[in-house]
Amino acid sequence: MARLTERAGLVALAAFLVVDVALVGLAVSSTRQPVARGGQTVGTPSGALSTAPAPGPSTSPAGSAAPTGANGGAAAAVDVVPVAVGVVGVDAKRALRFTQGSCDKGGATLELTTDGGRTWGPRSAPFDVLVRVRVRADGSAFAVGADKGGCAPAIKQTRAVDAQFGGVGSVSDAWYRDPRATDTVGLPSGKRGKPCGSADVIDLAVVDSGAQVLCGDGTLLSSRTGSSWRTVTTARGALAVAIDGSGRSYLVVPSVDGCKGLAVVDSGSPTKAAGCVVTDLGKVDPGSIALSVTPDRAWLRVGDEVHTSAADLTGWTTP
Repeated sequence: MARLTERAGLVALAAFLVVDVALVGLAVSSTRQPVARGGQTVGTPSGALSTAPAPGPSTSPAGSAAPTGANGGAAAAVDVVPVAVGVVGVDAKRALRFTQGSCDKGGATLELTTDGGRTWGPRSAPFDVLVRVRVRADGSAFAVGADKGGCAPAIKQTRAVDAQFGGVGSVSDAWYRDPRATDTVGLPSGKRGKPCGSADVIDLAVVDSGAQVLCGDGTLLSSRTGSSWRTVTTARGALAVAIDGSGRSYLVVPSVDGCKGLAVVDSGSPTKAAGCVVTDLGKVDPGSIALSVTPDRAWLRVGDEVHTSAADLTGWTTP
């Protein structure tokens, strides 16, 4: 009888241990959370992927909501860096294009086309570093840039786009991206500002009524004087901005709905392509994209190529 009692006790103890082990295993597995990577959750049962919870609202340096993404929240297909090139449309046939250069090495270049972008002729760059060129309605133009060494911003004027730039002057009433600091813009008041906070200013577009800056987080800001800024939109991955004669602005973004290449979108509808340039995004160098929109022609520079379109931005071609 004692042996039966002892055997029953052993069986009960074994059963208890099995249940205890099972409970411990359940507790451990319930605290093992999946690992989030790249906006997806990895490690859910059966290897399935599920969308990770969206982060809560955050505030950009300018007070705007965190960008939701022109490309549906996916990572940018081209690295977002400050533009290092420019294109400036004059009319249907003429445009200027330039490379910026740098304060330590110089290297700015300037070219002119008079045949709609089929050929480009070199011109003498007015500065070692060239950050802005503006063509006025009367055909005169000015350039903002700097020379190596101190790299202090300055301005030069010309009576026509095919004429040489004249003597240097101080910049006191022009917008420009400061060549010495990627987070700083020069203001028409003669002061400097940081509209994106500590983030980079990716691009700057200017018309007579004011300017817009594209920040590194995709926030597009607008201002008349630079003393205060308002949020226009957010478009994650945006690479360049331009303003047309009516004050409407456009962005260049990679891979939105209906476009697997570079899309030109209205800032009012940043997820819908107004026009698409089919190109291999893997071969697009960061900082090599610039946009200009005039009443006669739109110009999109991608590296050494320049694509053109009618003012409706829908049919982009390479001349």
